[in-house]
Amino acid sequence: VPEGITSICDAAFEGRSSLISVTFPATLTSIGNYAFCGCTSLRSITLPASLTSIGQEAFNGCSALASV
Repeated sequence: VPEGITSICDAAFEGRSSLISVTFPATLTSIGNYAFCGCTSLRSITLPASLTSIGQEAFNGCSALASV
């Protein structure tokens, strides 16, 4: 996710089965509802200290998620 982004909207990446890892910029403050829901190949996410809100079921169904 590019630097300068402050939020990920609802369902932005929902169902993207090819997504393996995500690194968020230091500017990110919120992740919307269902933003990464159903990303079954997502293994790793890196959350910034600036994050203040994670929406409902944002990472639901991310069955391969092993590292946060």
